[in-house]
Amino acid sequence: MTLATYDLATSDRIDELLGRLDAIHPILQNEADDSERLRRPTPAVQDALHESGVLALMVPRELGGFEATPLETIQVIEKLSYSDSSLGWLVRALATETANAATYLDDGAVDSLFGAGRNTLVAGQSTAFTGTAVAVDGGYKVSGNWQYAPGLSMATHVNVAVTVEPTGERLVCIVPRGQLLISDNWDMLGLRATASLDYVAENVFVAKEFAFEIGREHVRRGGVVNRLSPALVAGLYQAAWSQGIARRMLEELRILTHRKCQDPGSPVASDEFFAEFARRYSHMQGTMALLRETWRSNEQTFAAGGELSDEQETMSRLASSLATRTALEISQLVHHFAGAQVMQNGPLQRFFRDSHAGTLHRGSAHIVTQQCGRMLSGTLPEGSHWGFFDLVIPDDGLSQGSLETRPTATPERVTT
Repeated sequence: MTLATYDLATSDRIDELLGRLDAIHPILQNEADDSERLRRPTPAVQDALHESGVLALMVPRELGGFEATPLETIQVIEKLSYSDSSLGWLVRALATETANAATYLDDGAVDSLFGAGRNTLVAGQSTAFTGTAVAVDGGYKVSGNWQYAPGLSMATHVNVAVTVEPTGERLVCIVPRGQLLISDNWDMLGLRATASLDYVAENVFVAKEFAFEIGREHVRRGGVVNRLSPALVAGLYQAAWSQGIARRMLEELRILTHRKCQDPGSPVASDEFFAEFARRYSHMQGTMALLRETWRSNEQTFAAGGELSDEQETMSRLASSLATRTALEISQLVHHFAGAQVMQNGPLQRFFRDSHAGTLHRGSAHIVTQQCGRMLSGTLPEGSHWGFFDLVIPDDGLSQGSLETRPTATPERVTT
């Protein structure tokens, strides 16, 4: 018996995808050590991911993708992250950035990238506007440097997020990978197989049709998930990833307990361990229930043609933050009771390391929980709302000292 998975309603296509992920699970396990050594998925793993179709998870249906709903996305990423935490992280990034290009580019650019027989994958950081662009005849000349692009080794194209000089317009440009300078500098403690590399553009020309603005008013195709704000998409993926690795760490502890149950001196055969295991198991089930119910409510709002309320958006962010915190708590349980097993090479060590690397994500940090509490308490001034990762508080509220943390994102409201 293994720890329970979750029964979410899915379309037939998503059911087939989930079945294919089950089928490639043994390949992912057998190749995990080599992927870590290479710091990127092995060729066998890359082939398995391509053949499964999971990289098209959020690509609009009209372009051959799954156009998965948020609830379907949760189930797919949770399952893949349970198999391999690095791959879950890598796929969430590639699926998001590839879908962004498929969602926002005009018809001509989309046809050249996603037409019949093409297998385009886009990596990059579409929300880190650390580059600059200058308008020239027919497009832009772009320069800049960007960090931490998971899956860059698998991508055919890379997005470069830039600010146009001197107008201040923010654009995302799609560039063939070969036109950029790639730094093979990924040497981290966790998420090693993601190849989250840095990249540089030096005066690269980008035709105008391969540049776009992000925002619901600029969406050209796709479903509900393609119209979510980047912050909510990031939180959705982060929560699903956290649930997958939390469930896998508990499963590895369960296996270890069965192996050590005849040893009365083993920490994982103690009454204290069983009490803590039950507590963490309930936290995992609880955060999944909260996540599922929150997004079911969101989907019902979208289906009725409505907008998310401030409370719904707050609960979406809170569910992601709590899922991340639960994964960290389970990793601490692993460290406290598994002893030398954590130090030995194997799944338990790998998921332990990856859990600590991945839970550093800004969108689900403890400060998000704090800000959610401020919103839910009703103590903030009228007009307070979510920006990108932070709350945006009216100036008069700040002058009264109602919130110490100033927003780090642009002050405009980010809608879903």
